[in-house]
Amino acid sequence: MLDIIMKKDETMSPERSQLNINIDPELLLRLKSEAIKRGVTLTAFITEQLQNISKEPQDNILEKRLQKIEEFLGISNNSHVNRNQIGSIFTDEGAKKYGLVAKESFEAHIKARKVSLEAGLEELCPYLKKYDHSDPELVYRILIGAHTLTGIEMTKAYRKGSCAMRTALSDWCNDPLEELNDAFLNAVITKRLAQETS
Repeated sequence: MLDIIMKKDETMSPERSQLNINIDPELLLRLKSEAIKRGVTLTAFITEQLQNISKEPQDNILEKRLQKIEEFLGISNNSHVNRNQIGSIFTDEGAKKYGLVAKESFEAHIKARKVSLEAGLEELCPYLKKYDHSDPELVYRILIGAHTLTGIEMTKAYRKGSCAMRTALSDWCNDPLEELNDAFLNAVITKRLAQETS
């Protein structure tokens, strides 16, 4: 187990904070050894490692995770399985939740921008049109609460390339929309994955 304590020390520069952690002694020894090999201090070595943590956009990470899921289900582009024989990879309940989270995110951003629903949809329109596989009319109906998204609709949209609604909303509001990303992944049918891997 790793315990982390952060504290601000008045003697430190304003750009730096002190981080105290309890770490496995063997791991600490390995870290010290690696720092010595590189001729740097332990602090410098750990700082370098933390700075090198992948800064890959969340959207790319999501797509990679879903690609793995598709591979498990046999519906990836590399798969020989007929994609039309495979049902939805998203549950109806998960798709419904995803649609609601998208609607709530959209409403929060139009409120923050102090624009009307109609003006918000107009602003979103060019972002949706950037994606050939988007279905603006369906997206608008979801965002105004006039349509409940289904698992099969979500699957069809994803199989065309990616979820244009999620990507366009994120682009429009310049926000990674983490809650929406989580709802997207949580909508995946996990029972089928368990069957595939057992």
